[in-house]
Amino acid sequence: MRAFVLAGAAGYLICAPALSADKTVHDKEHGFSLTYPEEWTSETTSGDTMRLKVKSGEKGLTCRVSENLYDPTAPDNPPDPRVFVEKDWSPDSWQTLIGAAFGSANFSNDRLARFPDGYPVRMADMDFRLGDGNAGFYGHAKIAISIRSDRYGFVTCGLMGNSAEETAQMWAPLADEAEKVVTSFVLDPP
Repeated sequence: MRAFVLAGAAGYLICAPALSADKTVHDKEHGFSLTYPEEWTSETTSGDTMRLKVKSGEKGLTCRVSENLYDPTAPDNPPDPRVFVEKDWSPDSWQTLIGAAFGSANFSNDRLARFPDGYPVRMADMDFRLGDGNAGFYGHAKIAISIRSDRYGFVTCGLMGNSAEETAQMWAPLADEAEKVVTSFVLDPP
């Protein structure tokens, strides 16, 4: 067990166990930062857009950061992504950008947040289902997404269970931890 020492005001020393530190990854190549608990593990990513995957171990919480190029001239992409994220956002925007990858997805608690330099980022909770028919898994995740100049990035922190009820029970003790990781996400300025 690690310990640290504090000098007391009366000149005596106090020894106490060190609190768990957080680890910040700043991926300069892909232009994002994320902070997560030091005891979490990092895993190799796959695909063209997933850049970081971290797991909480036995708790079952997994966080993924994706980043890729954004083309504002493409037919379905908004030409001014900042206005889109700040003002033109709707529940359908979540469904189009994130929900389409799932069998079903429902979004709640949508809110506008800001990176430290004031740039907008959208956050929400997502209840989802993977699978078809009677076979499948239920999940819950906290999500943050931003589009900045010629790049977009998002982070999801979530978990899956065998039923919506089981997933909600698993999520409850981890909600604050997931919120802390998701709100640490920053997409670098161009």
